[in-house]
Amino acid sequence: MFDNLQLKDVFWLAPIAAMVIAILPMPYGYYTLSRIIVCTGSAYFAYQFYKKKEVPKTWIFGFFAVLYNPLIPIHLNEKIIWTIINIITIAMFWLNRKKID
Repeated sequence: MFDNLQLKDVFWLAPIAAMVIAILPMPYGYYTLSRIIVCTGSAYFAYQFYKKKEVPKTWIFGFFAVLYNPLIPIHLNEKIIWTIINIITIAMFWLNRKKID
């Protein structure tokens, strides 16, 4: 499964790992770090899908980049809501990991 990893794989592996860890109770500083990781990965995926002219996926990952942005954080104030969003985001990264260059 992890044979032949390439640099581009960091852009889906790191966000997935960060979101899995974020399901646990962590200090606030970790969530800021995870936002940076997920926002970066989402922006990379959005750009890759933009280059391929895959508009729906560009919008999906663009939305994730905005949702997880660390500069103007969106606070949903409920851990369960973030957990559900993280699981959806993990699934999107996992399902699209082989579709990026």
